[in-house]
Amino acid sequence: DFITKVLQEQIAKGYEIGPQHELAGPVCKLICEFTSSDRAALCNTGSEAVLGAMRIARTVTGRSTIVAFSGSYHGIVDEVIVRGTKKLKSFPAAPGIMQEAVQNMLVLDYGTEESLKIIKERAHELAAVLVEPVQSRRPEFQPVEFLKALRQITAASETALIFDEVITGFRVHPGGAQALFGIQADIGTYGKVIGAGISIGVIAGKKKYMDALDGGTWNFGDASVPEAGVTYFAGTFVRHPLALAASKASLEYMKSKGPALQENLTKNTERLVMALNIICRQHKIPLYAAQFGSLWKIKFAEDVPYGELLFTLMREKGIHIWENFPCFLTDAHTTEDIDSIIDKFKESILELLAVEILSANKAAPVIDYGQGTDEHPPIPGAKLGRDMNGNPAWFVSDPNRPGKFMQVN
Repeated sequence: DFITKVLQEQIAKGYEIGPQHELAGPVCKLICEFTSSDRAALCNTGSEAVLGAMRIARTVTGRSTIVAFSGSYHGIVDEVIVRGTKKLKSFPAAPGIMQEAVQNMLVLDYGTEESLKIIKERAHELAAVLVEPVQSRRPEFQPVEFLKALRQITAASETALIFDEVITGFRVHPGGAQALFGIQADIGTYGKVIGAGISIGVIAGKKKYMDALDGGTWNFGDASVPEAGVTYFAGTFVRHPLALAASKASLEYMKSKGPALQENLTKNTERLVMALNIICRQHKIPLYAAQFGSLWKIKFAEDVPYGELLFTLMREKGIHIWENFPCFLTDAHTTEDIDSIIDKFKESILELLAVEILSANKAAPVIDYGQGTDEHPPIPGAKLGRDMNGNPAWFVSDPNRPGKFMQVN
C-alpha cells in the first residue's frame, strides 16, 4: 500500500523527464548507506547497471579483458551473453551477437582453484572480474572462500571486482551478499528489489571508480574542476521520478524494518524448501529445492521426460513458477501462501507419479546437499544424529508422524 501511495502522489506532482530530480540525492544516499559504497548512480535496469560497471572498470584501469563465469547471468548486453571453452575462447551465446562483441570476455568455471590460478596469472591484463556471488540458477553453491581469494587477487593487481547483486542485493541482507560474506567489491550493481515493481538499476561503489561517471568532486565558487577521466553513460529515463519515488519508499521501509526483514524472509524460505525436499525424499523422486536467502529454485537431479509438466500443474493450481527459473519469497507472502505452495507442489507430484512421469519404483539418486556442519546443515533445520547402523546422519521432523524424524542423507 505504501508503494501505491507514493506513486499516486508522484503522478499528481508530475514526472518530468530530463532535469536532475529532487529525489535522486536522497535515494543515492540511502543506497550508499545500505551498501557501504562511496557513491551511487542510477539507471533503468540491472542490464544497464552491468554495462555501466564494465565501462567504468575499463575507463579507470585502461585495460580491456573482463572475466565472467559460466552459469552466471548478467543481463541482455551483448558482451555478457557469452559462453566459454576449455581453450579459453569465448563465443556468443545467442544469435545476432557478433563474435567481435565477446572477444574481450574471458569465461571461466565458477568457484574452482583452476580459475583462481588463471585469474592470478593474467590479473595484470584484466579490467575487471564480474561475478554473481551466488548464481541465481545455482543458489545451493556459495563459494565464500573463492570470493575472498578473488578479492585478494584483484586488489593486488588493481583489477576492478564487480559484484552483480541485481538478485542478491538487499534481498539476502540489507547490504547484500557483500555484507553477508564480509567482502567489499569495488563496484556493485543492483536493481529490481528497491524499485518495488518499477524499473530501476543502480551502480554503487568506490569513489575511484564511480568518479569516472562525472569527473569526481568539485566545488561551486572556486577554481576547482572535476579531475577524473570520464566515460559516457546516460539515458532519457535515467532517474525517472516514479522509479525514484518507489525506490525511496522501498528503501525507507527496509531501513525501518532492519536486518530482521531479510532474516525472517530467509527463515520462511528455509521452511518452504525443507518441506519440498521432504516430499521429494518421501517419494524417492529425482527432484530437490535449493535456496539462498529468500531465493529458491526447484531443480531436477536428472533428466525426466516431460518433467516440466510439474510447473504446468502448479500454474493450473494457482502457483506460478516458470520452468528452470528461480523464485522468491517476499514480504507480501503470508504463512498461508507458503503452505499453499507446499500443498500444491505435493498434489502436482502425486499426479505425476500417478501417470508415471515421475517414478517412485526406483530409488532416487542421492542428492548432494553437502556434508553440512552444526552451523550450516545440508538442509535448513536438519539435526545431526545417527542412523540404524550408528553412522552420522542428518534428520528432519517427519510431517506425517508428529514427534518423529526422517533421515535426509
